[in-house]
Amino acid sequence: MMKIISTFLLTLRRRQYQIDDLGRSEDPVRGVSTLKKIFLITLLIVIAIPCSTYAQIDPDPDGMSIYFDLEAMCFMVHTIPGAYSPITAFLMVTNPSTPHPKITGWEAHLEVDGNPGLPIPNRWTILGSDGVDVTTGNDYIQTVDLPIMGSVTILAHITVSFIGYEVNPTCTFTMGGVPGSTTFTEGPGYIAAPGDPIPAIAIFGSWDIETAWINGMDEGCSPIPNPFPVEVMTWGAVKSLYNK
Repeated sequence: MMKIISTFLLTLRRRQYQIDDLGRSEDPVRGVSTLKKIFLITLLIVIAIPCSTYAQIDPDPDGMSIYFDLEAMCFMVHTIPGAYSPITAFLMVTNPSTPHPKITGWEAHLEVDGNPGLPIPNRWTILGSDGVDVTTGNDYIQTVDLPIMGSVTILAHITVSFIGYEVNPTCTFTMGGVPGSTTFTEGPGYIAAPGDPIPAIAIFGSWDIETAWINGMDEGCSPIPNPFPVEVMTWGAVKSLYNK
């Protein structure tokens, strides 16, 4: 993508000076018209660059954290004042080190706090659940059947909705280990094979701290400041990833 943009910018500069490939001056009127077209195309491409065109945020193996996009790029987003803003957060395992093809279980303590206009759901929606669920409050101990999807595998999701007229609207997401767990004693983790629990690595180096924010920072996490709610795939589209 960056190569495409560089090519457009080089062409834009040539048009600015109205020089063709043979070094001849072009017609000024056509040059100006083409200049405007190329500028608009370049601007649209730059605006349309999603977080996914940049490197994944957490390069460590066996990461587990919360993101607002499907590529594990953004952990900070903003609502639009005066506009209804439903925002979906995804719990993900990133860069799994296991050679096994599936995740069969996971554990995590998940807290969501804030003041969205609509009530925060009282639990996350679990992907691939096989019905074995010993969740108590914010403590999730799940048995699942999830294929590992490359460097990012989605475990669960939750949507919080802002109506646009909250005073200082915010929402924070905190992760940690399940208290008293005998499988993962240091924090969250996942299982890819019987008897092979894999402790997760915290994105910020420790657990039981905030790991994702809505309106909690001045800018979004992507290299391009993100003043808008992150658009995510429909839930049907997300589920289709696991039905191929």
